[in-house]
Amino acid sequence: MADGPGDGAVQGSRRALLLALSLISVEFLAGMQSYLSQTVLPLAATELHGQSLYGPVNAAAQAPMFFMLPLGAWLLSRYRVGHLMLVFTVVTVAGATLCAAASSMPVFLLGTAVRAIASGALATVSMGAISRGLPERYRQLVLAGMSGIWVLSSVLGPGYAAGAAALVGWRWAMVLYLPLLLLSRTMIARHMPERAEQKAEEPVPWRWSCLLALGAVLLAAPAGRWSAAAVVAGAILMLGSAVRLLPTGTLRARAGRRAGLAALLVVAAVYFGATMVLSVVAHDGFGLATGQFGFIIAAPGLLWALAGLWTGSHPALDSIPFRRRAVPAGVAMTLGILVLGGTTLLAESATSAFVGLVVGAGLAGVAMGSMYPDLLGRCLRTPAVDDGISQDQMAAALVLTESVGMAVATTAAYSWLGTGWGVVDGPLQRSQILYLALAALCLVMVQRLWAAARAGTGARDAVLTAGGAQRPARGRR
Repeated sequence: MADGPGDGAVQGSRRALLLALSLISVEFLAGMQSYLSQTVLPLAATELHGQSLYGPVNAAAQAPMFFMLPLGAWLLSRYRVGHLMLVFTVVTVAGATLCAAASSMPVFLLGTAVRAIASGALATVSMGAISRGLPERYRQLVLAGMSGIWVLSSVLGPGYAAGAAALVGWRWAMVLYLPLLLLSRTMIARHMPERAEQKAEEPVPWRWSCLLALGAVLLAAPAGRWSAAAVVAGAILMLGSAVRLLPTGTLRARAGRRAGLAALLVVAAVYFGATMVLSVVAHDGFGLATGQFGFIIAAPGLLWALAGLWTGSHPALDSIPFRRRAVPAGVAMTLGILVLGGTTLLAESATSAFVGLVVGAGLAGVAMGSMYPDLLGRCLRTPAVDDGISQDQMAAALVLTESVGMAVATTAAYSWLGTGWGVVDGPLQRSQILYLALAALCLVMVQRLWAAARAGTGARDAVLTAGGAQRPARGRR
């Protein structure tokens, strides 16, 4: 007997609920992996004599991801999600195993690159599922849940990484969590709906994929005194490629969802540039032990999660409420960066350094949690007047924008902390200059958040904001 309409509705609701829970579980594991990578990096670099290779390690994590990132939606349009999940989960396991078994820093770099291939290929899956796989009533709740789950990640992640590294070594810490990853990916594969559209006719953007990857490599090129030029060249390549892949006029938009994408890029650069390197600043700059900097790197994620859980469940997506929440959050982020920079300048003991880094990182985390869910929700929300950006294009654009902002900032920061580009000696002095540069970038961030709070005028936004002839949004071309 065929199922009735009521049965279909119940089954659809059940599938949406299971997909939502699976997405939240994947976000939990992503948080665990993030803290694991931050904790393991200085330990592995010390054992393998690779402290000067922080930049190349981060480039190995970024370049393959950016090469694969524009291909994610293309792969989903041609292959079943289950098959992709299986293949790239195997790739992830292979990369983690290579890192864990590394006898030298080049092998660790290779394992990191293999993991990044899988990460880049699947990066758009979760955002795509949120935008087209979930009913609108679920969407903001899932964004809140994905922020809130970092409460657990920020507590269990550093605890797992530091505990496993202390008890059985950093190598085992990199592989013990893999069965949970396999289970979580399987759940996504089972409950994510397949793409409904016909096979895409657009060519794969190989050119821009290659330029994105090349830019990530240049950012971390160990070029001594020429490293600054390499960073500038890499940033130009990555931002230029992003301009071609994102909807037209994004980086110069003064209103609407395009301005929201531009704000996300700068917010990601400031936040991740400041917090992803905290383990290196604490370990190399102040000599803090693993247990101590474990608390430091946990602080921003935990407070981001708590603030984001409230923000996501009490969204402020309209222009005025968004401005009232996001702009003060940008100011709070700026204050957190100033506290981190002040700590590197003024701390005279391990205790004062620990307190200052925790406070500064915590302020940044609260600020991020106060603006991030609303920023995503505002970009994913269907506008009253069509702005020429489809939901799938917006999902891909969000992933690309955040990834580019994070990559440019973190790779440059790791490269700078590892080498000083041949002009500054000492990790503490390098940390001081890093946070000074990020404090200046905060001014741009606040201005971009103000622009994101302005309502768009539809498909003509690109013309009015970019000053050029009207063209359709490029999306993933």
